[in-house]
Amino acid sequence: MIIRHFEIKDIKVLQKFRYPEKSDLEILALINEWNKGGCSGRYFEMFSAVNGGEVVGELSIHEYAKDSVNLGIHIFEPYRRKGYATKCLAFALKRATELSYPFAISLVEKDNAIASHILKKHGFIPVNEFINPNGHTFVTYKCTLTKKTTKK
Repeated sequence: MIIRHFEIKDIKVLQKFRYPEKSDLEILALINEWNKGGCSGRYFEMFSAVNGGEVVGELSIHEYAKDSVNLGIHIFEPYRRKGYATKCLAFALKRATELSYPFAISLVEKDNAIASHILKKHGFIPVNEFINPNGHTFVTYKCTLTKKTTKK
């Protein structure tokens, strides 16, 4: 599996799995925005997870606060339970560490036991629970990426 930025050739798969209501031009505009490396003055990157030439999912990393990034992983339905989410998370944690963010967070629907398990396996701990405006319960997970050092 490789992880790369989205490209023009990925428009149809994005329409199929994520944005069926959007036109080719609208999705191209999204891809162009994603590939800028930032949004509203904050770090942001969106990646595609590709296996055997097929896009199997997406991964977003964006600055949540000055000391943390939010990691979002979405594996498309036909490709789940094959280890892709674990590989995406490992990539995202490495990338966030390279960017010197001390913390990573991820939001997961409370009933998504598989995602919760994967996060816990990688050192995330649940820190709070909330109900979104649509009535779905989510859990916020947090992981320490780097140790802050103090100068003596």
